[in-house]
Amino acid sequence: MPAFFEELAVSRDNEKSSGKISRRHFFKLSGVAGGGLTLGLAIGSSQGLAQTEMADVAEDAILTPFVQIQSDGRINIFSKNPECGQGIKTGLPMIIAEELDARWEDVNVRQADIDASRYGLQLAGGSFSTPMNWMAMREAGATARLMILTAAAEQLYVPITELSTRDSMVIHEASGESYPYSEFAELAATLAVPDAQSLTLKDPADFTLLGRRVGGVDNEAIVRGGSLFGIDQRQADMVYASYTKSPAMGGLAVSFNESHIKALPGVIDAFILEPVGELIGSTVFDATMLGGVAIIADSTWTAMKAKQQLEVVWDESTADTAATWSTLAENAAGMAQQDGEMELLNRGDTAAAFTQAEQVVEAFYEYPYVSHVNLEPQNCTALYSNGRLDIWAPSQTPQVGEAGAAAVTGIGDENTFLHQTRIGGGFGRRLNNDFVIEVAMIARRMEGRPVKLQWTREDDMVNDFYRPGGFHALRASLDAEGRMTGFSDHFISEQKNAEAGRPIEAADLTPNILPMEHLPNVRITQTLQSAAIPTGFMRAPGSNAFAFTFQSFLHEVAEAGNRDYRDFLLELLDAPDQEVPEPAADAQQGLPAPMPFINSRARNVIFTVADRAEWGRPMPEGRALGLAFYYSHSGYVAQVADVSVNDDREVTVHKVWSVADFGLIHNRSAAENQIQGSIIDGLSQLMYAKITFDKGVIQQNNFHQYPLLRISRAPQVDVHFLEPADVAPTGAGEPALPPALPAIANAIYSASGERVRKLPLSEAGFKLV
Repeated sequence: MPAFFEELAVSRDNEKSSGKISRRHFFKLSGVAGGGLTLGLAIGSSQGLAQTEMADVAEDAILTPFVQIQSDGRINIFSKNPECGQGIKTGLPMIIAEELDARWEDVNVRQADIDASRYGLQLAGGSFSTPMNWMAMREAGATARLMILTAAAEQLYVPITELSTRDSMVIHEASGESYPYSEFAELAATLAVPDAQSLTLKDPADFTLLGRRVGGVDNEAIVRGGSLFGIDQRQADMVYASYTKSPAMGGLAVSFNESHIKALPGVIDAFILEPVGELIGSTVFDATMLGGVAIIADSTWTAMKAKQQLEVVWDESTADTAATWSTLAENAAGMAQQDGEMELLNRGDTAAAFTQAEQVVEAFYEYPYVSHVNLEPQNCTALYSNGRLDIWAPSQTPQVGEAGAAAVTGIGDENTFLHQTRIGGGFGRRLNNDFVIEVAMIARRMEGRPVKLQWTREDDMVNDFYRPGGFHALRASLDAEGRMTGFSDHFISEQKNAEAGRPIEAADLTPNILPMEHLPNVRITQTLQSAAIPTGFMRAPGSNAFAFTFQSFLHEVAEAGNRDYRDFLLELLDAPDQEVPEPAADAQQGLPAPMPFINSRARNVIFTVADRAEWGRPMPEGRALGLAFYYSHSGYVAQVADVSVNDDREVTVHKVWSVADFGLIHNRSAAENQIQGSIIDGLSQLMYAKITFDKGVIQQNNFHQYPLLRISRAPQVDVHFLEPADVAPTGAGEPALPPALPAIANAIYSASGERVRKLPLSEAGFKLV
């Protein structure tokens, strides 16, 4: 579990950051707003519902509760977490609606504002949104339903045991009469909120909404071009900003051609901003911003055109002008036969395992830095007026962005308000809030006028928090039967500088990755090289690189032992189920409890995907099946890729079968979309994605240098879910990406006989057709 979630408690005052509210009462908004029931709750821990108290609420007050039943029968359900295409804006309200027995067609979904005291942790990352909120959302819906039933019993003068609910209606079984919820909402709003222990949650077998395919609540607005995203923000008297930073990461602006820029038509102002914090090596909870030059203009176009004429004198003494990717790669290759500087894991006797081995397999794997390339480049809008700062941000960690903006501007938490917009692609990039800090600092200078900051594609690609590159010198020992007896990995990655002493963000290797926890003899070491390039979390952090490395190498090992790869994997997982926990999380922050790795669940997805793809069937020459399995974010995913390769190294990925075990699937449409998107994303990374840097300067700045998969080359995807009856849902946004890369790479090897150990595959001459 990524460590950055464990840092939230220190990012803001305790109540706002953790959502820990007094549990003496359940949070209730008991005002009769528009003649309806308004019900809210706070999620402060995994134990369920917490409470706060609120002053009298005026009828026209701005509220952010979860459930509001209007007098006209409509039901407003507020979705707490950021929506970045993963479907959570639809998914969380579905959970509430299920337990509320609300007819989905009666529901209006609204995006909640940012308020830790009501909603606890609000974030989109780590595939946490569903498991983190599963029980609390169920209890929210069940609480509202019980209050409606209680009010109905009182109003109809009948025992509550004679009443039931269905499709937003209260039904009196004895008479057969039915009544809309809205008839009882006003009375329900005056009742005491029932204790959580008095609630009866549905048996999952009785779910009528969850498990169905439900389209996203914003789908129609997106198709119609509605103003949903950060980039869509428009306000009266708005000005528009560009922000230019040093090409060498960390450089400072000394001066610029100020008089020329200010004289350009439509330019309102231009000025230098000093850096905030230390961006290189920062975490997502640091309020950081590189120094640069801001241009304020009357339109985005004017600001961008002025930016093209900007001439800046940069002080690069603070930049890492020695950071060069080719040098790091050369150094790593030279270290391959050496022992690592730090020992991460040492179990059993690997030296004896290699000495006694019938065969030893060795390989060196390399993967590059990768950019998030969100479809919507970073942007943010802010208004500072009368001591109040309002921000409209497409942020994955909006509470952190709000707190950071309050801190760096000196305005304070009580006067800073961040409003969530829909996010045009997150993938971990918008866990960092540098763009929020930038616009907050600019808006502070432009008091009274809304400021919209818009990055260009070039800004976005050269100012990312990249997925870090890495190198692995791997060895495996085999006995006479081709069984694996030992494993070692010298992991070479980067640190901020020679004094940092720890890997850069998202370059941690944990010892719970297959095959490490499934072999008696394992040794893992690590060596760190200095490179001050900002790194961060990308979809399936760590796993997105480690899966290619370890699943490709395990396939090599199986081939060396003349073993079928499916059988080889199943043998590794053939031990009785035992708890192999994920890295511990702080349960007090409302995060889902760590899930143990269950061997039988892993074997089941491998068996099933092999069966669906008819693993082992004869294939034409130049065409083959590739298999991979990976466990990440509490999800088990196995995939088989059908790939052909011709003599010109032209690769066609015909079909990918994916079998996943994420527990109960609560919105089948969204889960299928996540699997399909993960495979497409993985194929792009496998074939094309690579960021390089030379003397601290990023070398790729747009899609002509950093291509993405075209829709014409996307494979057919077969998605299947295993849904253990006793397992609550886990997240679907990340676990299907990691195995996509090695499944396709293993198929390419089996089809062509060529093993590629360095990403992207295009550099080895392979071309996707």
